[in-house]
Order: sequence, then C-alpha cells, then structure tokens
Amino acid sequence: MLERIREGSQGLTAKIILGLVILTFALAGVGSYLSTPTEAVVAVVNGEEISQASYDQALQRERARMQEQFGEMYDTLAADPAYMAGFRSDVLERLIDDTLQKQFAKQLGLRVGDEQVRIAVTSLPDFQIDGVFNTERFNALLRQAGYQPAAFREMVREDLATSQLMQGLIGSEFGLASEINSLLALQQQIRDLQYFTIPAARFADAIEITEDKLQAYYQQNIERFMTPERVAAEYVELSAAALAEDIEVTEQQIADYYEANKARFGSTERREVAHIMLESEQDDAEVAAKAGALLTELQNGADFAELAKTHSADTFSAENGGALGQLVAGQIDPTFEAAAFALTEQGQLSAVVRSEFGYHIIKLTAFEPAVTRALNEVSAEIASILRAEQATALFYDLQQRLAQVAFEQPDNLDEAADVIGAKIQSTELFSRIEAIGTLAQPAILNRLFEPRFIAERLNSDVLELAREHVVVVRVKEHVPARTQQLTEVIEQVTAAVRQEALAQQAKAFATELLAQGTDLALMAEKAEAEVVVSTATPRFGGSLAAEVRAKAFAMPKPAEGQSSLDSVQLSNGDVVIVALDAVTAAEITSVPDAGQLEAISRQQAEQHYQALLANLKSQAKISRKLRSTVAADDF
Repeated sequence: MLERIREGSQGLTAKIILGLVILTFALAGVGSYLSTPTEAVVAVVNGEEISQASYDQALQRERARMQEQFGEMYDTLAADPAYMAGFRSDVLERLIDDTLQKQFAKQLGLRVGDEQVRIAVTSLPDFQIDGVFNTERFNALLRQAGYQPAAFREMVREDLATSQLMQGLIGSEFGLASEINSLLALQQQIRDLQYFTIPAARFADAIEITEDKLQAYYQQNIERFMTPERVAAEYVELSAAALAEDIEVTEQQIADYYEANKARFGSTERREVAHIMLESEQDDAEVAAKAGALLTELQNGADFAELAKTHSADTFSAENGGALGQLVAGQIDPTFEAAAFALTEQGQLSAVVRSEFGYHIIKLTAFEPAVTRALNEVSAEIASILRAEQATALFYDLQQRLAQVAFEQPDNLDEAADVIGAKIQSTELFSRIEAIGTLAQPAILNRLFEPRFIAERLNSDVLELAREHVVVVRVKEHVPARTQQLTEVIEQVTAAVRQEALAQQAKAFATELLAQGTDLALMAEKAEAEVVVSTATPRFGGSLAAEVRAKAFAMPKPAEGQSSLDSVQLSNGDVVIVALDAVTAAEITSVPDAGQLEAISRQQAEQHYQALLANLKSQAKISRKLRSTVAADDF
C-alpha cells in the first residue's frame, strides 16, 4: 500500500496538485501579513498622518481640562451634540495646527542641539525621583506609553523647535501708543440700535417631515450616528499607599526607631559668636597683655561692638561689631572652636584665646540649645514612617510576584489577585472618552484599545500608574465602533430635521422682509413682533444676546438720519432683524503705560500667529478623516 502511494505521488498530476496546495498556503501566509489592520488615521497634513491614537489622547486631555474648569456644568455642555461636534472638531484642528507648525519650523531650518534636548528631558518632573532625573523611571514610563527613547527625544526636539518659532513671533512684536488709543476707542465705542425677533417655532405648521428628508439627513450626517469602540475590563491594582493602611506597628518598634534616629526628631544646637582679634603670628606677651586689657574693659561693661571696630584686626567682622555669624563645627581653628563651643549663655565672654592668627576675645551673641522632641510627640510620625517603609518593601515583593503570576496564568486574573491579596475590579463597557479613575490614564487606555491586546484577551504586563502604584488589566468584552441604523436614531434625526427646517423657514421669512422695505417698525408689524430699543449699547457687557451684539458691531455706520439693516440667526433657529441707528466714538486722551504697550504687543503677536496658521493652512494639503470618534453619545 505504501509503495503504491509513493509511486503515485511521483506522477505529473500529483505534482501539480501538490504545487497548488503549496501556493495556496503561501498566498494565505502573505495575505495574513498584507491584511494586518493599519492604525486608523484622522487627518493627513501635507502627507504626514495624524493617528487615531494621537487624536484620542488629545481629546482625553482636553476633556479632562474642561471638566476641571467647568465642573458639573461640563455635563450640560457634553449633552449638546452640536457643542460636542464642535469640541471634537476643535481638538482635531489644534492637532493639525501643531503639525503645520512643526513642518514650518523644519522648513525654516530651525534646529535644536542634543544638549538642549537632554536638559529639557531631564528637567521634566515625571522622570525625576526626589528632584533628580532617574534613568530607570524614564525608560519605564516610555515603555508604558509606547515610546522608544530615541523617538521620544526626537519628539521633544520637534517641540523645542516649534517653541523657537513661537518665541521669534512673540519676541519681535512691539506696540505703539497710537495703536492702543485706536483700540481703546473701538472698544469703548457705543451704538444705538433697534431689533425684533422672528421665532422659528411660529412656522411649525408649515413643516412637513418626510421619509426622504429623514433619510437624506441621516446619510449626510452619518458620522454623527457612529457609536464609539467600547471595552469592558478587569484589573487588579497594587499600591504601597493601600498596603500601608493594613500594616500594624508596635510600640516597641516605634521606640526602637526613635532611639536609633533621635537626630531626625529635634533641632541642632545653634550659636552665633562675635570676636575681637589682635593679630600675632607667634606668642607675643605685649599683644596678649593688650588683649587681656580689652577683656577687662568688656567685663567692666564696655561695648563689645565699639571695641571690635576700634581694635580688631579682622576688618571684615569689625565693621559688623565683630560678628562672625552662625558657628559651624569643623570650619575654624580648633582652639578657637573649643573656646567658642564652651560658651553656653548668650552674652558670655571667653578668656583670651590664642590661635594661629593671633589673640581673640569671643562673645556668644545668640544661643539655641539642641532640642529633641519627646517620643510621645513624634509617635504618630514614626508610625507613619515605619508603615511606609514596610509597605514599600512589601510592594516591590508583591509587584514581582504579580508580574510572574499574571504572565504564567495569562487568561484570567484570579491567581494574580490572590497572590497580592486584592480583589478583581470590573467595569461596564466604556469608550476611551468615558474612562474614569484608574483606567483613564493614556497608557492604560492605549493598551486596552490596542487591537492585538483586544484580540488576545490576555493579561497585560504590570503597568505603572505612579510611583509604587501599578495595575494589571485585561479585556473581558469588546464592542467595535459601528454606524447606528436610522431606526435606532429616528427620534434624534427627526428633531434635527425639524429644527433645520424651522430655521430655514425663519431665515427665508427674514430675507423676504428685508427685501421688501427699510422701515423696521413696518417689518415688525408684518412679523407680528415687538421692536426692542437698545441705546448706548456697549461693545462688551450688558444683557443683549451675544449674536445680536456681534452683528450690531459688525454692521457699517449708517448715514446721518438713516439706519443700517441686517439679520442674524441665533443658535436656536430664531432670526433677529437689527437696525443700527447711530455710532458714537469714544475720545481717548490718556497716555498708555508700559503694561498697556506690552498687552498690545501680545495681542498683535497672537493675531500674527493666527494669520501665520491661516496662511499655512491655505497652502497645505489637508485631508480630514474624522469618523469613528464623532458619535453623539461618546461623551
């Protein structure tokens, strides 16, 4: 049987079949490489890609900043789809601006040396321990964030080069007094206006919502109806701070630590001295007698400072009444030091002392004896120190065991949790933007939303959240991003189509009124609206709606006895027709001070910066591909 099979396999037909099989496997292998999913891209700027991960990180940072700034009010803002769509778009535009600046800085040939990069990196607090740069921490944080050291240094180099560009723009600006006065005149200008409002809701009966309109709006705005990618995670957390809470310290341990470290719980002796020195390189009875006479005068009540100024050969201290300041052991002549430290009462005088420089009379001008706090005063502090020390030692031991067990049992966290005595914490499904607490850190999110990590469903390595605070995570459930069907968002789409149609009707009606006449009162009568008069309206402040105020101050100054007419649509769809009656300029006669000149310089620098960005954008080839992050409910 085997012989027949062997002979058959040598035939031409068998060889062709075998070749096809080999080719199939080969193509399948190549296909697996070619079909490897590439990282999503949200924009391409002059050929340079901005990744989805970079965008998500920037979005997370900006969201955190907004939450910190606005608190609970942010939840109200986040509930508005239109606001959040603009918010997400703004984040993308800032990333595009950053990319354009880096490209422009490179085009200008701006360069940053290796030494500048080194100083910048080592100065970053995140890479320091007790104020000193730590290489191990630097490498650990970079690994956690997914950076290679060389790539990170180049990123810092690019940022520093961009900073050079900004500093050049800002540093070259200056302000003139005439510019400030012109600006103040515009800012303090007032305007007289009248207006009336056409409510969009009045056209509700004229609105017809059809299936075609709903479908059209859905297709045109389909990116708004994408759900974000979500994961549900499990994790175990280990921190020295949490371990310290469960550590008990005995009274004996506290007492032993106190005895071994008394110097830590008290103040050192502090003494300040003054002296009168009579110079002599060798023993001299005459100089010694003179010093003795001065000591007698001092003992009889003579002023030490005056005698020092008159007789001391140490001219530097003599100018200050002989004061030498605080005395530190080991820094002066041993004989002088011994005599000075023998004094124990403020104002006490020494005998005449012979040093290598001459003869001295020493006075103790200030004295604070060493004080050690009692054990009962520092008991709580010592207990905290002992707990922290023991917790740190335990933390590093448990961290090693956690890493080992999480690796050896990669498909669950049960044994990893047992080995460190922790509970497995579990989350519901969340998107990158919805992450809170421990899992909200960019390094953790990057791991949780990494395609390969999601596919494997294995434990992560030990990820550092902070010093002596780590976590191991795994994905337990994953829901990819998807476009919601029209039936799922029909209420949202219907409301949007209705609002859009009402706004269009209001705008059309306002346009018709403006085309028919120039009398505001007559137009208001046709619109069945009430005219509101606002005289001496300032550019800033007041109760006038911001859109109406902006329109009024953008309108041209009317001719004498006439009015300028225009309309503005509010965010709710209502239209306001505005009549500008008069413009009153402000007279500025004050002379600007240095602060105002600096302020106008900063303002002009900002304007020129924005103009530069606008010019770079106008000349750049930019492709925006923001889709998967614009779901209406991803906040």
